[in-house]
Amino acid sequence: MDKKLKQSLKVAAVRREMIVVWLFNGDKIKGIAEVSADPERVKINTIEGPVWVPFVDVESISRVIRLRVEGEPNK
Repeated sequence: MDKKLKQSLKVAAVRREMIVVWLFNGDKIKGIAEVSADPERVKINTIEGPVWVPFVDVESISRVIRLRVEGEPNK
């Protein structure tokens, strides 16, 4: 796995961001990244429950970043 991908996954986990992970086998996993002590896998909380994905299986990721507009009421 690319070092930048691994770093991006770690940042998403620290910020508890929603991510979409594409695997080399063509599967896609969507959920919230979570910090873990495992150096070989990333933990993703999906609707079905937690999933542990080995870093070597990850082809690419997308992070969903929420933006707050100044002056807008919090929802």
